Amino acid sequence: MLLFFENKFFRFVAEEPKGAASEESVVLHVGENECLTPERLLGVVGPCRSLYVVSPAPQATLEAFCAALPVVRAAGGLVENEAGEVLMIRRKGWPDLPKGHIDEGETSEQAALREVQEETGLAEVEIVCPLCTTRHFHRAYGHWEVKQTEWYLMYAPGSAPALQPEEGEQITAAEWLRARRLWQAVEASYSTIKVVFEKFLEHKIRN
Repeated sequence: MLLFFENKFFRFVAEEPKGAASEESVVLHVGENECLTPERLLGVVGPCRSLYVVSPAPQATLEAFCAALPVVRAAGGLVENEAGEVLMIRRKGWPDLPKGHIDEGETSEQAALREVQEETGLAEVEIVCPLCTTRHFHRAYGHWEVKQTEWYLMYAPGSAPALQPEEGEQITAAEWLRARRLWQAVEASYSTIKVVFEKFLEHKIRN
């Protein structure tokens, strides 16, 4: 059970794993009914990359944290083309995947396709299958919120036109990447994006 903040992740577990405390991770033990806040999680994790939240009821502890904050639903896509390249964007200086809020009346699939098209200018794209769901918390308009994003694997057939990053969403680049350049971008991206790529690799191995 994972929760994310930028390039940090918080794993909710029932028992402390051996070697959990290290240079890159720390451990927090909480009671079953103990309330957690973003400030507390970030204060404990500090400069480390990850935090293990050890609780008698880890799922309930995670759900209680999310229930205390507004939850925004979003959807996005990892798009692969015929050449085996993956479409990535750069938003606010970070390598990222296209995604955005689900509008009223939209399904998550419709929102994911729309966001890919709007943020990259890619007109012809289709959904292959769901990949995963991620949750991360962040500060927006002066308050904390949890964003729950449904991720889909997509395919861009044929020869795609030139990509057009949506500058109004602070997207400065959209490009097809592969091999070393792709994995360098993934390594420099958010922890949520790393999880999406892990699920993408699992799908490729299975298929």
